[in-house]
Amino acid sequence: MTFLWAKIGASLDRYVLASLLANAFAYTLYTLLSALEITTQPVIAFLAASIISFPLSFYLNRIWVFKSKNNLHIELLKFSFGYTLALICGALLLNALLLFINNPYLAQFISMIILGSSAFLLHSLWTFNKQN
Repeated sequence: MTFLWAKIGASLDRYVLASLLANAFAYTLYTLLSALEITTQPVIAFLAASIISFPLSFYLNRIWVFKSKNNLHIELLKFSFGYTLALICGALLLNALLLFINNPYLAQFISMIILGSSAFLLHSLWTFNKQN
């Protein structure tokens, strides 16, 4: 158990910074898509912003956060799977939050915090695991 916490703590600071950057980019896209009325559907804006910010997120996580030198294709596949899972969960979570919160910007912000925490665990323990 000590090894697990040491491994998680080693990259957590970089993950927080990378997440802030990637999520700021995605949230800006989400806000623009909504504010410019490119879409009036918060879930569609979330999905579009997330897909557009995918390359930035993968690059920051692979190169800077986890400093991985494992097989690029395998990690890209794993990251894509995790990202797709996060998109599905994020869309469902955002939709659920919108039932209780009448502010799509606040609902999206809350869902980003919840999904970011889950994604860190997935990526540190599976996607960029040094034992791959």
